[in-house]
Amino acid sequence: MGNSNSCLKSRETRSKSQLVPNQLSEGVSPEVVNEEEQELAYYLSNNDLNDIDRQHMHNFIIKYLFQGNFSAPVEEKLTLGCKVLDVACGPGTWLLDLATIYDKSNFFGLDIKPVFPKEIKPCNLEFIEADIFDGLPFRDNEFDFTHIESMVNILTTEQWNFTLSELIRVTKPGGYIEITDLYLNIDKSSPNFYTIYKGFYKSCLKRNVNIRSIIHLNSILESHQNIGVVHHDEKIVTFGPHGGKPGLVYQEVVILFLTTNRAIKDLSAEIGISEEKFKEIVESLKEDLKENKTSKGHVLRFWTQKIC
Repeated sequence: MGNSNSCLKSRETRSKSQLVPNQLSEGVSPEVVNEEEQELAYYLSNNDLNDIDRQHMHNFIIKYLFQGNFSAPVEEKLTLGCKVLDVACGPGTWLLDLATIYDKSNFFGLDIKPVFPKEIKPCNLEFIEADIFDGLPFRDNEFDFTHIESMVNILTTEQWNFTLSELIRVTKPGGYIEITDLYLNIDKSSPNFYTIYKGFYKSCLKRNVNIRSIIHLNSILESHQNIGVVHHDEKIVTFGPHGGKPGLVYQEVVILFLTTNRAIKDLSAEIGISEEKFKEIVESLKEDLKENKTSKGHVLRFWTQKIC
């Protein structure tokens, strides 16, 4: 339910908002401790703040699971100075973290909705409001590292192919492309969660979006020209208390997604219940997941190098 594998040493300079990868807060969610966070919210566009919180939280739990913001071997490039693009960057969490650490590199974030910070950001970070489906507004072979995350419930197969072709186009030969996303494996042992998942799956199919297609993304990538071997890593999290702290955080990520205005409206209609009844079901999810041992989230990461 979307909008970064090796343990990588980073420079000592760290932003106050960065979650140290091998630590997870004692609370349910990894907090973004930042004196400027309330001020930052002011600069976000008038979007659903629940969804923005979810995207921040989701980025940090992915970083925790993989023990780093990326898996492609780009540490040296970032340290020496390179050019990085994040497509569908949302509020810019991934970029804000990296831009603070790697101050010799230049970072660019692109999203169709201006939910990224407009004022409070590192000077080596630029956000651009644009639609990927109009083509990326960059020259061929411009970036050393391109990244996209959490688009599985948005892109059709055709749109995936177009998006990947654009990422490959703007990546330099020898540069890297990386994709991270979530595959949901939900079963009937968590009945309320399963009901919502079925509604979510059907709702996406009506838009020709198959949220299960992410497990085949390596094959989709391999069908494109000018790329090398596609590498793949996977982290599995059990939703709820049996998944430990990551499971509790992912539980909160799911609940934040389901309490956005759009999710309430669309999924209640798809399931065939009132919005109030849908909210009641979402409220019951924490209880529903207390005994869950089988409904899991598979966090998948793919990366490859452009070869020519």
